[in-house]
Amino acid sequence: MKLKLVAAALTALIPGMALADWPERPVTIVVPAGAGGGTDATARMLAERLREKFGVPFNVVNQGQGGGVVGINTIKSADPDGYTIGVIYNFAHYAPMGQADFNADDFTAIAQYNFDPAGFNVRANSEWNTIGEALDAIKAAPDAFSIACGGGCGGSWPIATATLMSQWGVDLSQVRMIAGQGAAGALQDMVAGGFDVVPTSVPEAGPLIQAGRIKSLAVFGDARLAAFPDIPTLAEEVGLELSLGAWRGVVGPAGLDQDVAAELEAAIGDIVEDETWQSQMSERGFGIQWRDANGFSEFMKSEEISVREIVSNLGL
Repeated sequence: MKLKLVAAALTALIPGMALADWPERPVTIVVPAGAGGGTDATARMLAERLREKFGVPFNVVNQGQGGGVVGINTIKSADPDGYTIGVIYNFAHYAPMGQADFNADDFTAIAQYNFDPAGFNVRANSEWNTIGEALDAIKAAPDAFSIACGGGCGGSWPIATATLMSQWGVDLSQVRMIAGQGAAGALQDMVAGGFDVVPTSVPEAGPLIQAGRIKSLAVFGDARLAAFPDIPTLAEEVGLELSLGAWRGVVGPAGLDQDVAAELEAAIGDIVEDETWQSQMSERGFGIQWRDANGFSEFMKSEEISVREIVSNLGL
Protein backbone atom coordinates (compact mmCIF):
# COMPACT_ATOMS: atom_id res chain seq x y z
CA MET A 1 0.00 0.00 0.00
CA LYS A 2 2.84 2.40 0.90
CA LEU A 3 4.55 1.69 -2.43
CA LYS A 4 1.34 2.53 -4.30
CA LEU A 5 1.00 5.80 -2.40
CA VAL A 6 4.62 6.73 -3.17
CA ALA A 7 4.12 5.92 -6.86
CA ALA A 8 0.99 8.05 -6.97
CA ALA A 9 2.81 10.93 -5.31
CA LEU A 10 5.67 10.73 -7.79
CA THR A 11 3.24 10.68 -10.69
CA ALA A 12 1.68 13.89 -9.42
CA LEU A 13 5.04 15.57 -8.88
CA ILE A 14 6.85 14.64 -12.09
CA PRO A 15 5.41 16.57 -15.10
CA GLY A 16 4.28 14.38 -17.97
CA MET A 17 4.72 11.09 -16.08
CA ALA A 18 0.99 10.38 -16.09
CA LEU A 19 0.89 10.89 -19.85
CA ALA A 20 3.87 8.67 -20.65
CA ASP A 21 1.66 6.05 -22.31
CA TRP A 22 -0.64 8.46 -24.16
CA PRO A 23 -3.01 7.56 -25.69
CA GLU A 24 -4.38 4.87 -23.43
CA ARG A 25 -8.02 5.58 -24.32
CA PRO A 26 -10.04 7.24 -27.10
CA VAL A 27 -9.25 10.84 -28.05
CA THR A 28 -11.96 13.39 -28.84
CA ILE A 29 -11.53 15.74 -31.80
CA VAL A 30 -13.88 18.69 -31.34
CA VAL A 31 -15.10 20.19 -34.61
CA PRO A 32 -16.61 23.69 -34.15
CA ALA A 33 -18.89 23.16 -37.16
CA GLY A 34 -21.85 21.05 -38.18
CA ALA A 35 -21.64 17.64 -39.78
CA GLY A 36 -21.16 17.51 -43.54
CA GLY A 37 -19.17 20.69 -44.09
CA GLY A 38 -15.53 21.10 -45.02
CA THR A 39 -14.20 21.33 -41.47
CA ASP A 40 -16.08 18.18 -40.51
CA ALA A 41 -14.94 16.30 -43.62
CA THR A 42 -11.26 17.09 -43.16
CA ALA A 43 -11.44 16.30 -39.42
CA ARG A 44 -12.91 12.88 -40.14
CA MET A 45 -10.17 12.15 -42.68
CA LEU A 46 -7.60 13.07 -40.05
CA ALA A 47 -9.36 11.05 -37.35
CA GLU A 48 -9.30 7.89 -39.45
CA ARG A 49 -5.57 8.13 -40.03
CA LEU A 50 -4.75 9.12 -36.46
CA ARG A 51 -6.63 6.02 -35.29
CA GLU A 52 -4.47 3.91 -37.59
CA LYS A 53 -1.29 5.52 -36.28
CA PHE A 54 -2.04 5.42 -32.54
CA GLY A 55 -4.28 2.37 -32.29
CA VAL A 56 -7.14 4.05 -30.40
CA PRO A 57 -10.30 5.75 -31.68
CA PHE A 58 -10.15 9.46 -32.48
CA ASN A 59 -13.81 10.42 -32.19
CA VAL A 60 -15.12 13.50 -34.00
CA VAL A 61 -17.64 15.51 -31.99
CA ASN A 62 -19.46 18.29 -33.87
CA GLN A 63 -20.19 21.46 -31.88
CA GLY A 64 -21.13 24.10 -34.41
CA GLN A 65 -23.57 25.97 -32.19
CA GLY A 66 -23.15 29.72 -31.98
CA GLY A 67 -21.24 29.87 -35.24
CA GLY A 68 -18.55 27.63 -33.79
CA VAL A 69 -18.27 29.45 -30.46
CA VAL A 70 -19.40 26.40 -28.46
CA GLY A 71 -16.86 24.07 -30.03
CA ILE A 72 -13.94 26.48 -29.83
CA ASN A 73 -14.75 27.14 -26.18
CA THR A 74 -14.78 23.38 -25.54
CA ILE A 75 -11.26 23.11 -26.95
CA LYS A 76 -10.08 26.14 -24.99
CA SER A 77 -11.42 24.86 -21.65
CA ALA A 78 -10.45 21.17 -22.05
CA ASP A 79 -7.99 19.45 -19.75
CA PRO A 80 -4.50 19.67 -21.32
CA ASP A 81 -3.99 15.91 -21.15
CA GLY A 82 -4.22 15.18 -24.89
CA TYR A 83 -7.62 13.49 -24.76
CA THR A 84 -9.52 16.50 -26.11
CA ILE A 85 -8.07 18.31 -29.10
CA GLY A 86 -9.81 20.13 -31.93
CA VAL A 87 -9.80 21.56 -35.41
CA ILE A 88 -9.67 25.34 -35.49
CA TYR A 89 -10.15 27.76 -38.37
CA ASN A 90 -10.23 31.54 -38.90
CA PHE A 91 -11.12 32.64 -35.36
CA ALA A 92 -9.64 36.11 -34.83
CA HIS A 93 -12.86 38.00 -35.59
CA TYR A 94 -14.88 36.60 -32.67
CA ALA A 95 -13.35 38.80 -29.96
CA PRO A 96 -13.48 42.21 -31.69
CA MET A 97 -17.04 41.53 -32.84
CA GLY A 98 -18.10 40.72 -29.29
CA GLN A 99 -19.03 37.11 -30.08
CA ALA A 100 -16.49 35.37 -27.82
CA ASP A 101 -13.15 35.96 -26.15
CA PHE A 102 -10.76 33.72 -28.10
CA ASN A 103 -7.09 34.52 -28.49
CA ALA A 104 -4.20 32.62 -30.02
CA ASP A 105 -2.63 32.14 -26.59
CA ASP A 106 -5.69 30.17 -25.45
CA PHE A 107 -4.52 27.22 -27.56
CA THR A 108 -1.53 25.00 -28.13
CA ALA A 109 -0.85 25.01 -31.87
CA ILE A 110 -0.13 21.49 -33.17
CA ALA A 111 -0.16 21.77 -36.97
CA GLN A 112 -1.93 23.45 -39.89
CA TYR A 113 -2.98 21.10 -42.69
CA ASN A 114 -5.31 23.08 -44.96
CA PHE A 115 -5.68 26.38 -46.80
CA ASP A 116 -8.40 27.22 -49.34
CA PRO A 117 -7.92 30.50 -51.20
CA ALA A 118 -10.79 32.93 -51.66
CA GLY A 119 -12.25 33.78 -55.03
CA PHE A 120 -13.68 37.13 -56.16
CA ASN A 121 -16.97 36.40 -57.92
CA VAL A 122 -19.12 38.74 -60.00
CA ARG A 123 -22.02 38.28 -62.42
CA ALA A 124 -21.17 36.96 -65.86
CA ASN A 125 -22.39 40.22 -67.41
CA SER A 126 -20.50 42.44 -64.96
CA GLU A 127 -18.67 45.40 -66.50
CA TRP A 128 -15.56 44.20 -64.66
CA ASN A 129 -13.42 41.69 -66.52
CA THR A 130 -10.35 41.86 -64.27
CA ILE A 131 -9.79 42.16 -60.54
CA GLY A 132 -7.87 45.38 -61.16
CA GLU A 133 -10.91 46.98 -62.79
CA ALA A 134 -13.10 45.90 -59.87
CA LEU A 135 -10.70 47.23 -57.23
CA ASP A 136 -10.29 50.55 -59.02
CA ALA A 137 -14.06 50.99 -59.25
CA ILE A 138 -14.60 50.13 -55.58
CA LYS A 139 -11.77 52.44 -54.52
CA ALA A 140 -13.32 55.31 -56.47
CA ALA A 141 -16.80 54.80 -54.99
CA PRO A 142 -16.67 52.31 -52.10
CA ASP A 143 -20.28 52.82 -51.06
CA ALA A 144 -21.66 52.33 -54.57
CA PHE A 145 -21.29 48.54 -54.64
CA SER A 146 -22.66 45.76 -52.47
CA ILE A 147 -20.44 42.91 -51.31
CA ALA A 148 -22.13 39.87 -49.82
CA CYS A 149 -20.59 38.25 -46.75
CA GLY A 150 -22.39 34.96 -47.34
CA GLY A 151 -22.68 34.34 -43.61
CA GLY A 152 -21.28 36.75 -41.05
CA CYS A 153 -19.04 39.56 -42.24
CA GLY A 154 -16.21 38.43 -39.96
CA GLY A 155 -15.85 35.14 -41.85
CA SER A 156 -12.90 34.01 -43.91
CA TRP A 157 -14.09 35.05 -47.38
CA PRO A 158 -15.24 38.63 -46.60
CA ILE A 159 -12.17 39.24 -44.43
CA ALA A 160 -9.96 38.04 -47.29
CA THR A 161 -11.67 40.47 -49.67
CA ALA A 162 -11.52 43.31 -47.15
CA THR A 163 -7.80 42.65 -46.68
CA LEU A 164 -7.28 42.85 -50.44
CA MET A 165 -9.25 46.09 -50.66
CA SER A 166 -7.24 47.54 -47.78
CA GLN A 167 -4.03 46.71 -49.65
CA TRP A 168 -5.49 48.54 -52.67
CA GLY A 169 -6.17 51.68 -50.64
CA VAL A 170 -9.95 51.33 -50.43
CA ASP A 171 -11.60 53.18 -47.55
CA LEU A 172 -13.04 50.19 -45.70
CA SER A 173 -15.24 52.35 -43.50
CA GLN A 174 -17.29 53.23 -46.59
CA VAL A 175 -17.57 49.73 -48.09
CA ARG A 176 -21.02 48.11 -48.09
CA MET A 177 -20.60 44.54 -46.84
CA ILE A 178 -23.90 42.78 -46.21
CA ALA A 179 -24.41 39.65 -44.10
CA GLY A 180 -26.45 36.85 -45.62
CA GLN A 181 -27.58 33.28 -45.12
CA GLY A 182 -24.61 31.47 -46.64
CA ALA A 183 -22.49 31.43 -49.77
CA ALA A 184 -24.91 29.47 -51.96
CA GLY A 185 -27.79 31.86 -51.32
CA ALA A 186 -25.59 34.91 -51.80
CA LEU A 187 -24.34 33.64 -55.15
CA GLN A 188 -27.90 33.05 -56.35
CA ASP A 189 -28.89 36.54 -55.15
CA MET A 190 -25.98 38.01 -57.10
CA VAL A 191 -27.04 36.21 -60.28
CA ALA A 192 -30.47 37.77 -59.79
CA GLY A 193 -28.92 41.22 -59.45
CA GLY A 194 -28.87 41.51 -55.68
CA PHE A 195 -25.11 41.89 -55.10
CA ASP A 196 -22.14 43.14 -57.08
CA VAL A 197 -19.54 40.85 -55.48
CA VAL A 198 -19.69 37.57 -53.57
CA PRO A 199 -16.38 36.27 -52.21
CA THR A 200 -16.33 32.50 -51.64
CA SER A 201 -14.03 29.59 -52.25
CA VAL A 202 -13.79 28.93 -55.98
CA PRO A 203 -15.21 25.37 -55.71
CA GLU A 204 -18.32 26.78 -53.99
CA ALA A 205 -18.89 29.00 -57.02
CA GLY A 206 -17.85 26.27 -59.45
CA PRO A 207 -21.30 25.13 -60.65
CA LEU A 208 -22.37 28.70 -61.48
CA ILE A 209 -19.01 29.42 -63.12
CA GLN A 210 -19.37 26.33 -65.27
CA ALA A 211 -22.97 27.28 -66.09
CA GLY A 212 -21.80 30.69 -67.33
CA ARG A 213 -23.83 32.56 -64.72
CA ILE A 214 -20.91 34.14 -62.86
CA LYS A 215 -17.19 34.70 -63.36
CA SER A 216 -14.41 34.61 -60.80
CA LEU A 217 -11.88 37.36 -61.46
CA ALA A 218 -9.04 36.05 -59.27
CA VAL A 219 -8.02 33.38 -56.82
CA PHE A 220 -6.32 34.63 -53.65
CA GLY A 221 -3.56 32.02 -53.56
CA ASP A 222 -0.01 31.60 -54.77
CA ALA A 223 -0.98 29.37 -57.71
CA ARG A 224 -3.91 28.77 -60.02
CA LEU A 225 -6.27 25.98 -59.01
CA ALA A 226 -5.95 22.78 -61.02
CA ALA A 227 -9.73 22.51 -61.32
CA PHE A 228 -10.06 26.15 -62.51
CA PRO A 229 -6.91 26.84 -64.54
CA ASP A 230 -8.38 29.89 -66.30
CA ILE A 231 -8.76 31.93 -63.10
CA PRO A 232 -5.59 34.01 -62.51
CA THR A 233 -3.93 34.71 -59.18
CA LEU A 234 -3.71 38.13 -57.57
CA ALA A 235 0.02 38.19 -58.26
CA GLU A 236 -0.60 37.62 -61.96
CA GLU A 237 -3.29 40.27 -62.20
CA VAL A 238 -2.22 43.06 -59.87
CA GLY A 239 1.19 42.05 -58.56
CA LEU A 240 0.09 41.42 -54.95
CA GLU A 241 1.70 38.37 -53.33
CA LEU A 242 -1.20 37.54 -51.01
CA SER A 243 -2.60 34.22 -49.80
CA LEU A 244 -6.00 34.92 -48.30
CA GLY A 245 -8.87 32.62 -47.50
CA ALA A 246 -9.92 29.86 -45.13
CA TRP A 247 -7.53 27.66 -43.18
CA ARG A 248 -7.77 24.74 -40.78
CA GLY A 249 -5.40 23.28 -38.24
CA VAL A 250 -5.26 21.12 -35.13
CA VAL A 251 -4.88 22.63 -31.67
CA GLY A 252 -5.18 21.66 -28.05
CA PRO A 253 -5.90 23.79 -25.01
CA ALA A 254 -3.15 26.02 -23.66
CA GLY A 255 -0.67 24.02 -21.60
CA LEU A 256 -1.10 20.79 -23.59
CA ASP A 257 1.55 18.25 -22.58
CA GLN A 258 4.58 18.92 -24.81
CA ASP A 259 5.26 15.25 -25.53
CA VAL A 260 1.67 14.65 -26.61
CA ALA A 261 1.72 17.77 -28.82
CA ALA A 262 4.98 16.61 -30.44
CA GLU A 263 3.55 13.14 -31.13
CA LEU A 264 0.47 14.62 -32.75
CA GLU A 265 2.51 17.11 -34.78
CA ALA A 266 4.72 14.32 -36.15
CA ALA A 267 1.71 12.11 -36.95
CA ILE A 268 -0.14 14.88 -38.79
CA GLY A 269 3.06 15.70 -40.68
CA ASP A 270 3.24 12.10 -41.90
CA ILE A 271 -0.43 12.20 -42.89
CA VAL A 272 -0.05 15.42 -44.88
CA GLU A 273 2.88 13.94 -46.81
CA ASP A 274 0.93 10.79 -47.69
CA GLU A 275 -0.05 10.67 -51.37
CA THR A 276 -3.36 8.95 -50.63
CA TRP A 277 -4.28 11.72 -48.20
CA GLN A 278 -3.27 14.37 -50.72
CA SER A 279 -5.40 12.74 -53.44
CA GLN A 280 -8.37 12.49 -51.11
CA MET A 281 -8.08 16.14 -50.14
CA SER A 282 -7.72 17.21 -53.77
CA GLU A 283 -10.70 15.14 -54.89
CA ARG A 284 -12.83 16.82 -52.23
CA GLY A 285 -11.68 20.27 -53.32
CA PHE A 286 -9.51 21.02 -50.27
CA GLY A 287 -6.13 22.69 -50.50
CA ILE A 288 -3.15 21.46 -48.50
CA GLN A 289 -1.03 23.80 -46.38
CA TRP A 290 1.50 22.46 -43.90
CA ARG A 291 2.77 24.46 -40.96
CA ASP A 292 4.48 22.80 -38.02
CA ALA A 293 3.66 23.76 -34.45
CA ASN A 294 5.96 26.77 -34.32
CA GLY A 295 4.95 28.04 -37.74
CA PHE A 296 1.26 27.53 -37.02
CA SER A 297 1.54 29.33 -33.69
CA GLU A 298 3.19 32.34 -35.30
CA PHE A 299 0.63 32.31 -38.12
CA MET A 300 -2.28 32.33 -35.67
CA LYS A 301 -0.80 35.27 -33.78
CA SER A 302 -0.20 37.26 -36.97
CA GLU A 303 -3.74 36.48 -38.16
CA GLU A 304 -5.07 37.75 -34.86
CA ILE A 305 -3.39 41.12 -35.37
CA SER A 306 -4.24 41.60 -39.05
CA VAL A 307 -7.84 40.37 -38.90
CA ARG A 308 -8.69 42.52 -35.88
CA GLU A 309 -7.34 45.57 -37.64
CA ILE A 310 -9.53 44.80 -40.67
CA VAL A 311 -12.61 44.23 -38.47
CA SER A 312 -12.00 47.59 -36.78
CA ASN A 313 -11.58 49.39 -40.10
CA LEU A 314 -14.79 47.85 -41.43
CA GLY A 315 -16.65 49.08 -38.35
CA LEU A 316 -17.90 45.61 -37.49
